[in-house]
Amino acid sequence: MTAQRNGIDMSDLKDDGPSIAPKSETKLAIDCLPFKIFLSRMVRLLMHITDNAGVGEWFDSAKTNLAERMVRVFSLVVVIIGVSSLSVLSHAKEGNDTNEANRQPENLVEYALQKIGQDGVESETEEEAPSRTLLAEPELTGEFNEAYYVINKLNTGLPKLSTPPNLETPLATLELFNSASLQNNFALASYALNLNLLPEAQQKNEAAYLAQKLDYLMNEKALYVFDEMPDRSDGLIEPALGTDSPIHGVARRSIKLGSINYKGRSVPLYLERVRVSDQAPVWVFSSQTVANINALYDIHKPAEFERFLPDPMTTKIWGISAWEVLTLFLFMLATLGISFILSKGVTKLVSLYSNTITRRTKSDELSLRSRSLTDFFSKITVPLTVTLSFSMMLALVSGSLPRVDAIATSTRPIIWLCLVMSGLWLGIRGINFFANRYQDYQIDSLDEEQVNTQRIRMTYVSIFRRIFIFVVVLGGIWISLAEFTDLEGLGTTLLTSAGIAGVIIGIAAQPTLGNIIAGFQVAITQPVRIGDTIFVNDIWCEVEDLRYTYAVLKTWDDRRLIVPMKYFVTEVLENWSHTSSHQSSAIHLYVDYGADIDAIEQKFYELALAHELWDKEMKPEMRVTEVTQESITLRGKVSADGPMNAWNLECDIRKQMLDYLNEKHRDYLPTDRITLTPRD
Repeated sequence: MTAQRNGIDMSDLKDDGPSIAPKSETKLAIDCLPFKIFLSRMVRLLMHITDNAGVGEWFDSAKTNLAERMVRVFSLVVVIIGVSSLSVLSHAKEGNDTNEANRQPENLVEYALQKIGQDGVESETEEEAPSRTLLAEPELTGEFNEAYYVINKLNTGLPKLSTPPNLETPLATLELFNSASLQNNFALASYALNLNLLPEAQQKNEAAYLAQKLDYLMNEKALYVFDEMPDRSDGLIEPALGTDSPIHGVARRSIKLGSINYKGRSVPLYLERVRVSDQAPVWVFSSQTVANINALYDIHKPAEFERFLPDPMTTKIWGISAWEVLTLFLFMLATLGISFILSKGVTKLVSLYSNTITRRTKSDELSLRSRSLTDFFSKITVPLTVTLSFSMMLALVSGSLPRVDAIATSTRPIIWLCLVMSGLWLGIRGINFFANRYQDYQIDSLDEEQVNTQRIRMTYVSIFRRIFIFVVVLGGIWISLAEFTDLEGLGTTLLTSAGIAGVIIGIAAQPTLGNIIAGFQVAITQPVRIGDTIFVNDIWCEVEDLRYTYAVLKTWDDRRLIVPMKYFVTEVLENWSHTSSHQSSAIHLYVDYGADIDAIEQKFYELALAHELWDKEMKPEMRVTEVTQESITLRGKVSADGPMNAWNLECDIRKQMLDYLNEKHRDYLPTDRITLTPRD
């Protein structure tokens, strides 16, 4: 099944394989005499700043106030930054050269161009080799054949074998490459590669190295997919009964083995069927796949120190080495700690600034703003910490950190998902903070002249804040899914099943969707607004909040009514605050026929006009509205700014009028008359 199946005498090609060792990195050393002099002066400066006292005594000194400590800490930070900056400047040229040499390219094109400058080129032909990786297959004849690619030559730089390798089918090619690699016979394995993008003079020297690197990549990424490879020369997959896949039953000239991540994009690996003149077609790794081997290997190659690790540390856990899992976990803890310290430090500095502003200024507005800034940083500390941590972890697994090779690259989709979720958490926390703070600023002035504008704004903030969060969450989910390579298949599946899913979801979620749409209607037409006073089922309520699918109503006795949003667009309700905040109330008094109506009316006017809750918009009035056999009904009318003030005014005037009638007109309060007639 391996080399023996191919009938090849491998004794001539047997070797231990090339040795692949990463280049050593240049290390910086501080050996500059002027820098040493500067460093000694900085030490003296630090001693002067601390007054020649110990660092512990300096921070523990009860005589030093907080402001002075912050100034000294800031001075220390400035000095440390200065020392670090001069260290970098003293070795600027060496550092720049090293960074340029070790910087990982952002894409395959940049990789090929960078290789021209890094590798020791010996001839113009060798110098052109990396740049040729940017081109298409140079040996294609231009003749089209749906069963194979027609080329002029294949691997002419490799030595001829007495017995050609078995590359007739995709499975045979993969088995040959794997079997030869297991025996460290990478010279033989290289015959399964299309080396046409390399000059003939380099093919013999580079082929074994490329084969060894490709074998490492395929083992690391589990791309030896023998079960998926057809053992037919035409690459055809026999269609199963009832299968409607477009690739089943169709001859193929290219087969995708899988993909390997490179700087955030997926680089595919292909087997392709090629034919040279009148020879039989063979299956080899495509020329572009071979051209990408070096770039992919530089990202995913093993670390130099791995050979010194014990065997348990190199054990694979879901395709990831144990030391990578441990390193990633420790890195996460470290970044969480650093991010938390930074976030807390910023919060403390802002709090110190806020307290200073509060002490030095007498402006309530500035004090409120400074406290709001402190509250904001307190709210976002935890989500900001998590977001920063996952950002650095993503940079680590993507190979974006300077001078650090990528580790645990297969965890990138999971870390990306966590980063998006933590970013959503941070964004939603910020949105809710600003929306709630805006409502807190406006809530105290709901009964002032600009009450309508403020209520409209609060209603918009309440509803559209939730709509915006809903849209942001959907966008975050889509961005998270974009990291996975099978998103196109997911989209096709969703579109295919959209009709059936739409009907099922529409029926099952009809109440919820109806309330969400009603929420849009309430936000646009505004039959009710936050702060409005309404009657719902004969219950006096105040609109406290408007949510996605329901409204929260506060009753006069501090109970809460949860009302679906559809109620406000389908039912009749009484809104006392819809057009104007001014509210009038009626006071009914019942007196006897003998009462002095004019005196009672005059007292009513006197009390209403003198009351502080009267809004001066409507003159108080009193009318005789009903006469019965027992009493006369007097109806007084007063007005105030807002339903609550109107109700309080009504209660106060009613109490005062009852006291007046009881004191001055007790004899003319309603009574039941009984006529006594003597008996005969």
